[in-house]
Amino acid sequence: MTAGAPALSHAAHATRGSGIRLAAELGSRLFAVATSFLLAAGLGVSAFGLFAAVSSVAVITAELAELGLQQTAARALVAGTLRLRDMVRARLLLSGGLVLVTLAVPLVPAAASSLGRTAPGEWGRLLPPLILYFGLSGWSEFLGVALRARGHRVAEAVVLLALRAFTLGAVAAALAVRASLPGLAWAHVAASLAALAVSALLSRGAYAAGASVPAPHAAQGVGAVLRASLPLAVNGALALISLRVELLVVFWARGSWAAGLFGAAVKIVESLNGVPAAIAAGAMPALTREALQHGAGGDPATQGAARARTAATVALLAVPAAAGLALLAPGVVQLLGADYAGAAPALRILALAVVALFMNCVLLHALIASDHAAWLPVLTAVRVGFAALAAAALVPRFGVSGAAVGFLGAELLLLALAARACRSTGFALPLAAPLGAALLATLPMAVTVAALGAGTIASVAAGAAVYAATLAGAWVLMRQPLLRLLGAETA
Repeated sequence: MTAGAPALSHAAHATRGSGIRLAAELGSRLFAVATSFLLAAGLGVSAFGLFAAVSSVAVITAELAELGLQQTAARALVAGTLRLRDMVRARLLLSGGLVLVTLAVPLVPAAASSLGRTAPGEWGRLLPPLILYFGLSGWSEFLGVALRARGHRVAEAVVLLALRAFTLGAVAAALAVRASLPGLAWAHVAASLAALAVSALLSRGAYAAGASVPAPHAAQGVGAVLRASLPLAVNGALALISLRVELLVVFWARGSWAAGLFGAAVKIVESLNGVPAAIAAGAMPALTREALQHGAGGDPATQGAARARTAATVALLAVPAAAGLALLAPGVVQLLGADYAGAAPALRILALAVVALFMNCVLLHALIASDHAAWLPVLTAVRVGFAALAAAALVPRFGVSGAAVGFLGAELLLLALAARACRSTGFALPLAAPLGAALLATLPMAVTVAALGAGTIASVAAGAAVYAATLAGAWVLMRQPLLRLLGAETA
């Protein structure tokens, strides 16, 4: 066995795990995008703006039942530092607190009325079921992480697909019977309960089959779990806020119509964010093992393969996604209805943030894998602070376009800071080479889409075909350089 064999094995595992997780995420994101399109088209701009604003508050509140446990489990269950039993108990405890918060929401109508230009009752009826929906969905995603740690990647994929498919079906049914907004929210809850039943059955079967990951040397307890997850808990709350700061400021400053426009643009970009999250999550076991070997004194020159391959994979998807979305923004928002045409300028700006958004996801996962999760709250807090200041300065004057500019600036700032943090910990990821290669590969696709001038669907299909052909040609002509870019050894 050569000196580079272990690194190459980690890279292969990273690619395999990322591939399965990405396929599942793409499928689930298709369901999620369809759900968002149904909501946007079925509710109209103002009602969708209200639903999006309340959902933003609900998902932040539901973090009380998460507190970093999902990301903690992604590393701890592979490294064998915490027991799943203790993590489940911790989550049950936190979920009890979330239920109490949910029950208290209708009792504070005055506070609810301050959240926007709507009657207190609207928030009081919408917020509780949406909090429950995100809390229950978090349970399914947590059990999916546990399945991945056991090597049951296909079962995790089933969990993800079930959650999104049930939600799409519930929303379609609710819209078909012209349900009220609260009825639509409770339909989300019903979907999450069905998905949780599926994930619980799969998890029980996987963990009854025998251990396939290391067990902790001693029982840790709920306290140890909560202490370990504290940095990621703070970061998780900040991350949820960071992606919703601009939407809430738009809602408060410009009302539900402007929030509907910006919310539609953000939903489109957010649907793409599942791609890097899936790749990084699938590569997490390999990244963690690479970090453990790196910390044990291995040769860094031969142990960066998993990082290199993960960064290159994400870059090769980020750049064409950003270019395509920027070029086709008017046609994409028109798919939601003519009333959403005003969201196109904001979507074009947000498209530029896609590259930074994708790479930030990988960088933050690398910090978790290298056991430097304590960096994440600091980095995300800086991003939130910048986003809040930018939104406060730009939204009142420039509306949804100003919000998009603030979002772009915040993601670029986080990219610079996260890259520097990874370098300072000795677990750096390559960025320049993968992004440069992705930019070159994207140029033929961008030129084709711009020159074609066809409809949105036809342009997407043509662009995808040209990009695939470009990658295939590059592989034939420059296989050895590409292998090095992907972290593989060459002959």
